[in-house]
Amino acid sequence: MDNARYRAFVLAVESGSIRNASEVLGYTSSAVSQLIQSLEKELDTTLLVRGKSGVSLTTSGEKLLPIIRRILSDEEMLRETAAGLNGVILGTINVASYHSLSYTWMPEIIESFQKKYPDVQINLYVGTQDSIVERLMSGKADIAFFNDSNMKEKHDWIPLMDDPMVAIVPEDHPLAHEKAFPVKCFDGERFIMSDHGYDYDIMHILRQAGVSPNITISTFDSYALLSMIERGMGVSIANSIGISANEKKGKIRIIPLEPSYTLHMGMAVRSLKTVSPAVLKFIECAENLVGNS
Repeated sequence: MDNARYRAFVLAVESGSIRNASEVLGYTSSAVSQLIQSLEKELDTTLLVRGKSGVSLTTSGEKLLPIIRRILSDEEMLRETAAGLNGVILGTINVASYHSLSYTWMPEIIESFQKKYPDVQINLYVGTQDSIVERLMSGKADIAFFNDSNMKEKHDWIPLMDDPMVAIVPEDHPLAHEKAFPVKCFDGERFIMSDHGYDYDIMHILRQAGVSPNITISTFDSYALLSMIERGMGVSIANSIGISANEKKGKIRIIPLEPSYTLHMGMAVRSLKTVSPAVLKFIECAENLVGNS
């Protein structure tokens, strides 16, 4: 089968419409539609439901999408591996990362990597814990940066560094100048959750201490979270990467937790045996920059 049809189908799903897929591919909408119809005819099934608001997967489409993604991934792997045998590193790397890591680790890692391998395109996806793991499992991401508490699936894990969780409070909080913030003191506090309503690591810390804070706000945006804490709208818990620098503003305080809780930050791939040469070089670059920091 012509892989142009696979790409048209996958892009239509990921972008939400045939028109969006056509813009990415540089084809007309009619051409993309014909490619997908040709694929449906060959497979003897309907893959997409077309509507005014875009496209959605049929039951058949949901079952076949992961297989088609793997075919495209294998084709890309073939091309990249063949190039690697000739000493050329090229291709595309899809990276999924925590928000905090996207503005602390990622700029340095990507800059260093692309200086060595300018022909490799990097697509950076920033998301929540669940969405990062889902992208890795589904093949949407080649490599994911997060913490090993989410490693329920059997992927290959490369540790990078330990990151302590900390309390974040406004400068006028009664415990703002303490050396440690007892987790039990979150009980009843107005709490801002640093995720869309639920963060597994934070809830684990609170449950262990038998604490029930008053969760009044949740946000995925760490900048918004810090700004609200500065205004005295609540307190929170977060991993310390990317947070400590904000304490210099003098409006918030970063305090170690008591008892302490540490995240084991690192990167995961589905299998080190099957990743592309480009991903292996990206891993090597991340280990050199972060693993030794």
